[in-house]
Amino acid sequence: MSSSGLPNGFVDTIRAPLFSTHESGVHLTYEWRVEQLNTLYRMIRDRRQVFVEALAKDLGRYPTESVCAEIIPIETEVQYMLQHLKGWMKPEYVSTPLLMFPARAWIESKPLQPPGVLIVGPFNYPLQLCLKPLAGVLAGGNPCVIKPSEMTPNTAKALHECIREYFDPSVVQVVLGAIPETEALLAQPWAKVLFTGSARVGKIVAEACARTLTPCILECGGKSATVVDETVSVSQIQNVADRIVFAKFFNSGQVCIAPDTLFVHDIHVETLVKALKRSIEAQFGKDPQAGEMARIVGPQSAQRLVDIITELEQDVRHNNSKLLLGGSELSDAQQRYVAPTLVLNPSSSSRVMTEEIFGPILPICSFSHCDEAIKRIQELSNVTGIPLFLYVFTKSNQVFQKFTQKCQSGGAVRNDVLIQLANPELPLGGLGNSGYGRYFGKYSFDAFTHKYPVTYRPLGSIWDFGNLRCHPYQGWKSKLLEDFLLYLPKVPASLPPSRMLLLCLFPIAFVSFQNTVGEHPWSWKSILATQLERAANALRNS
Repeated sequence: MSSSGLPNGFVDTIRAPLFSTHESGVHLTYEWRVEQLNTLYRMIRDRRQVFVEALAKDLGRYPTESVCAEIIPIETEVQYMLQHLKGWMKPEYVSTPLLMFPARAWIESKPLQPPGVLIVGPFNYPLQLCLKPLAGVLAGGNPCVIKPSEMTPNTAKALHECIREYFDPSVVQVVLGAIPETEALLAQPWAKVLFTGSARVGKIVAEACARTLTPCILECGGKSATVVDETVSVSQIQNVADRIVFAKFFNSGQVCIAPDTLFVHDIHVETLVKALKRSIEAQFGKDPQAGEMARIVGPQSAQRLVDIITELEQDVRHNNSKLLLGGSELSDAQQRYVAPTLVLNPSSSSRVMTEEIFGPILPICSFSHCDEAIKRIQELSNVTGIPLFLYVFTKSNQVFQKFTQKCQSGGAVRNDVLIQLANPELPLGGLGNSGYGRYFGKYSFDAFTHKYPVTYRPLGSIWDFGNLRCHPYQGWKSKLLEDFLLYLPKVPASLPPSRMLLLCLFPIAFVSFQNTVGEHPWSWKSILATQLERAANALRNS
């Protein structure tokens, strides 16, 4: 046994089969990747009910919510990969400088180095955020090890059993366990590590990766601000409220891109608060605990949220803030239930304003001018870090642009929330404290492949411009070389044959001119003919 209590060679046993995949070279083929993606799709379809039941035990989720939030996003991601993979795998031809003519250059997307990719999953979406990136890993031609969160043990167990049933261990493995297992995995080098979770743990993961020079993608979170400005009409307020309630209380607020703080213009505060209350009752019933409200992942996490609400209740008694809905008495940490809670204008020093909430608590802050809201969002980012997203409800594109230019975030949405994740053409990625790197769709394929540059140039002295690049650099040659490097244009990646022929005449003419120095001027025809013959021979022999 090792000092961590794990068997000796624990990680080596896991990594060994992955190396065999690289040694065989089978992962380089399009057919292998399609086979693995189809296997992943078949597993999700066949074992849907197994996963839904496991998610219900871990997170108290209503089945439809789990299907829509976990199962379908994986299926659509796999389908998207299968639809585009052949095109993604083709070489990407790029332009080359004329000085390199007739060189051709292209970029190939190759699998990453052995043993493969390590995915460290979160508890809030323990299935989607393990298997959706897995689709990109497999599309890139990589074996993978998944370490699901120990905080969702039923989902982790289901994932472990299903992966063992459907995949060869040389392709995908699932490692169960907690911190010791994660630390043991991170102590070894990987092609890349993808971590989803808090910024605090993300820093630990990044530090471990740095020790083995393993590149990593960190998807953390932050306090994503939501703004409702004065241009929104009163008739649209209920629609705004419905969208905010859906996003904020989806999965009981345990969403890294959920609205974390709501900034509302003074003229809409009263109307929007009433609309939010109506929407919460309409979506979750008068007693959300008996309705479709999901549960917090564990009693300890639920107690943290109850403590935050208790602090808000004390804040209300001493400041100008106001508890609008919910409260600690309506919550039950042992049952992992936290009541939907709304609070108006909490103090800036309260935990609800200085921590990422990650629960069904929504602070509402009023403002009189958009510049005031911008300043407060900037101050919030200075304290808690740059969030993953910024949401702005406004009729004015100018106002939206003003917020996106002055308030940093990983991305932005105008007049809606959360829907961006349904678009496979958009990446998910943070900025600053919310993480770095990005994936989803084509961005996953790019994240889990090495962009391999290749250059081809035929042999033949005719293409070397009279050895212009070679020593010695003296006299006119030095100046001419500088001008060549600075001013020669690039050759497009796809050049028509007629223009290619014209370009062929350029080095021929240059060498001919160089060779005619000191000779009779009428000899240029014979010299040009000689150079054309040399060029033809060089192309034939290349």
